[in-house]
Amino acid sequence: MDISELSRIFAPINIYTMSFQIKEVKSLSGAKAHIYSVIFDGNDTTLLEQFFNENLTNKYLKVMFNKIIVMARDTGCLKQFFKEGEGKIADGVVALSVGNLRLYGIYFNNTVILLGSGGEKNVRAYQDDPKLNAKVEQIKYVAEKINKGIREREIIVREDGELNYENFDVYE
Repeated sequence: MDISELSRIFAPINIYTMSFQIKEVKSLSGAKAHIYSVIFDGNDTTLLEQFFNENLTNKYLKVMFNKIIVMARDTGCLKQFFKEGEGKIADGVVALSVGNLRLYGIYFNNTVILLGSGGEKNVRAYQDDPKLNAKVEQIKYVAEKINKGIREREIIVREDGELNYENFDVYE
């Protein structure tokens, strides 16, 4: 079995034909940054909630959680906290990493970030792990749709970090 076959087995539901909604994670948002995630139609939980549920046994999960809290309440989403260039050029896809744990998301500015999903990275490149690659492809899809929404003014990123997405819909 080759990597492309494994990718199909481990890939989540075909996201390329699904719509999603942006949701602020108010319990993680704070005075310095707003934390958002997305929920795909047909799911009960956001990608961020799925990430936490899937990685409960990872020893770095609590440190990652605390890092998000510190960003939201104290420091803001400083660029140096993230590894850039995880998606296509200039799409904003980044990785928050602690030990071998990766959380992929979309960086807007120091007051707002959308966090998706991820997992343990035990390979040189995420593309070498079919499950992790599927998670990154998922957030790249979300980034593509959100960036289009920003260009078309369906999503407004306010100075205070709030996203105005009342006019944003993804229909596929």
